[in-house]
Amino acid sequence: PPDTEHSAAQSSAAQASPQAEVVGAWQQPAAATNVVTTPAADEASPQLQPLHRVWPAQNTFSCRGVLMMGGESGCRVFPNVGWAWANCFNWFCILSLSSIYFIFVLPYFWSKFIFLPLISVTLFFFAVSFLCLACFSDPGIIPRREVILATQSDEMLTEILGYSPLGEGEPAHVRATDAHQMVPPHLAKMGYRWCYTCEIVRPPRASHCPDCDNCVLRFDHHCPFVNNCVGQRNYHFFMGFVTSVLCLAALVLPSIAWFFIEDLSSSSWSGVPVSSTTRLVLICAACLAGLVVLMLAGLWLYHLYLIAHGKTTREHWKGQKQEQISEEPSLSGPRGPQLFNQFALVDITKVRRAHIQPEGDP
Repeated sequence: PPDTEHSAAQSSAAQASPQAEVVGAWQQPAAATNVVTTPAADEASPQLQPLHRVWPAQNTFSCRGVLMMGGESGCRVFPNVGWAWANCFNWFCILSLSSIYFIFVLPYFWSKFIFLPLISVTLFFFAVSFLCLACFSDPGIIPRREVILATQSDEMLTEILGYSPLGEGEPAHVRATDAHQMVPPHLAKMGYRWCYTCEIVRPPRASHCPDCDNCVLRFDHHCPFVNNCVGQRNYHFFMGFVTSVLCLAALVLPSIAWFFIEDLSSSSWSGVPVSSTTRLVLICAACLAGLVVLMLAGLWLYHLYLIAHGKTTREHWKGQKQEQISEEPSLSGPRGPQLFNQFALVDITKVRRAHIQPEGDP
């Protein structure tokens, strides 16, 4: 009958509609997926890279960002790597002279004065360790404006530093205008200044290093012998290196000189006749070694003087001192946390390479 056929058609349609809904539900994500994977969508997606790969300054990162070296604008070993020849010379002197001591001199003293070899090995370990820490650690870099914006770390830096390094408003990229408008008045009275290169507000004792092209907290100086800036976060390591290498040189160099001069007193060395020229060369080398020890002692005493007077090297040479600041560049001063995360993923379009000539701070 017609009524029966009509009801059967309605029943079959009702059974088919859930199946159609299920098919439609599976087809809709497939269509959306096709939209996401279109070339236009890929071009609009951010290009993320770790910060250490797009670092907008002269520092060099190695070991996947774990080790951070400073920059060197003058005497570089390689064109695209900020590795200074002075640092290579430093490593060569320590390793070569220590190797001569360990190979020739240490066995001689081991049977007579065992405490000397033990002390020398300990000092060598400390000297190399402190040198590595001073070379490959963050000296207290304040990240640039583009790094702060790309990593969205303004709130974190404001909590750590006690002020916003981004300043007030947006920079006009005019040195005189930004220096007046970007620094809040209460910070300007305390000695805070605007860095035109990094486009941030920096504390009174911070300074911009033209070699590394960064602002560094409690900046002391840029040392090519450690291939890094010396600042708030690695001054302890620098003083530890100077102290340990001074003690190592005072022990190792006289021991080497005494050993060879004593061995040559019989006019032969290991059965080989020694000429007067060889004696003269050894005497000159001993005098040079003594001069190196005196220079290291002078550097160590100079930094003890700076610590006692609460000054940095930069402040002493420029005759500057911030009387209202209580922080001191001493071994007891806090290092503070690192102000950036070199492993953070950032959009490479928001982190530009340095395009402004590094400023020379007054």
